[in-house]
Amino acid sequence: MSRYAPVSGVVTSIAFFPSDQETDSSCALTLTIQDYYGSQNTVILDPTAYVLNQAPIRQGDPIIVFYDTTAPMPLVFPPRYRAAAVVRPAYAQSAYLDVFDQNLVSSDGLLKLELSPLTDTRTQNGQIYFGTLADHLMLVLFGSTTRSIPAQTTAESITVFCPA
Repeated sequence: MSRYAPVSGVVTSIAFFPSDQETDSSCALTLTIQDYYGSQNTVILDPTAYVLNQAPIRQGDPIIVFYDTTAPMPLVFPPRYRAAAVVRPAYAQSAYLDVFDQNLVSSDGLLKLELSPLTDTRTQNGQIYFGTLADHLMLVLFGSTTRSIPAQTTAESITVFCPA
């Protein structure tokens, strides 16, 4: 199983994240997302979350949010997830956040990446990435996939998260 799981849907509201502390909470937002089945999820978007291309999130935007499944989470309804990464995908575009092995297969074994000369590979700060992709956490954007297991796809763009 992958450490990161997606929540996707359309942003229905954006508000400041209420804080119990005496710190400034104006840097964190609460996003309410309605998925394609009509269920609502709450996402906390704080300054530590990676937002692809620093794209502003607005009400009505379709987004994919990845959260860390190993992080503590309050038992509330609707679920409240703390965003690790956020993507505003283009039409018919999917995203995947995971660690890939030397064969570019995800840790859960469900997705295998193919690269093309057009695959845009960058670090999280936007610099071109020249290193090996194996064993790095990567945010991958792609279009269609095969129906095999693992599903195979050609990556359109890859963001590599380098260790600090």
